[in-house]
Amino acid sequence: MNRDARRPVLSVERFSLKFSRDARAPNLVDDVSFEVREGETLCIVGESGCGKSVTALSLPGLLPSPPALRVSGAARFDGRDLFTLTERDLADLRGNRLSMIFQEPMTSLNPAYTVGEQIAETIRRHRGATRSAARAEALDMMKRVRIPAAEARVDRYPHELSGGMRQRVMIAMALANRPRLLIADEPTTALDVTIQAQVLALIRNLQAETGTAMVLITHDLGVVAEVADHVAVMYAGRIVEYGTVRALFDDPQHPYTIGLMGAIPSTGRREGALVTIAGAVPSPEQMPNGCRFAPRCPFAVDRCIDEAPPQRPVGGEPGHDEESGASDTHRVACWLAPLEIHARGAPPSVQQAAA
Repeated sequence: MNRDARRPVLSVERFSLKFSRDARAPNLVDDVSFEVREGETLCIVGESGCGKSVTALSLPGLLPSPPALRVSGAARFDGRDLFTLTERDLADLRGNRLSMIFQEPMTSLNPAYTVGEQIAETIRRHRGATRSAARAEALDMMKRVRIPAAEARVDRYPHELSGGMRQRVMIAMALANRPRLLIADEPTTALDVTIQAQVLALIRNLQAETGTAMVLITHDLGVVAEVADHVAVMYAGRIVEYGTVRALFDDPQHPYTIGLMGAIPSTGRREGALVTIAGAVPSPEQMPNGCRFAPRCPFAVDRCIDEAPPQRPVGGEPGHDEESGASDTHRVACWLAPLEIHARGAPPSVQQAAA
């Protein structure tokens, strides 16, 4: 089926959020829009402190309010705005049609119950299965996520399993009710590289079987290249670049995206040094008025400091050059894009990344 023929499972429209009732306080998540369709993976990528996890936790209503205060926007999940649902409605969705995998399973699993009981509980809660039927299905899910000797481990407690096994339990729990949408907040960060690859392959395979849409939060561009269909690059609460994974890796246009790409270590021969991005993500009290990346940007001009750039298409007219990925689905918030003509005077490593 053509992608455009499929309706979005999730469509976030101009979402803004702050942690203060002061009207002068900046939005920590500011005017964020994205969508993800059935069977697709959208990766939201950026440094720690960029607002990725806050955005993810806002969608299923997991941020306490107060202090979190939604300023504007909607998050339409299968036609219903998540931000207007009652807590009871959200509780019916969570673990059922909308599931979440957290970064550290040891703090997400209940240490007082066996892993089998915890998987079975979500099945009983949302499908009304009997204890025996839920336990049998929990065991089946543990086998599907390839937990060795699942029959023995179904009655183990979380502390008796390795980090990789605990994360597989979290995946089994999240997918037990065949959700329409899976939100995964850095699900492989605490795992070693080998286990990380296994977990990502497992999520992809189960996603292909179920048609689940996924929003994956990560700071690892290697993970992005491996699993993403679309990518939203986030900086200081704003999406600065958005497009297909091919478009962003082939033709990154925001200086922040270029900096992230240039900082990826290479296993082969590399010409020049790795790119470094000076400075740090601004704190809420020091949020710039214009482009929030301007204080760290090697290309910044006066307009960048004074005026926040809107997102605009890269690559000409809508639908232009579909083969190369340049179209209105590749958008960037930068006054100086395309950057190829603005790289003069930047450090050699940045020039090389922008070329």
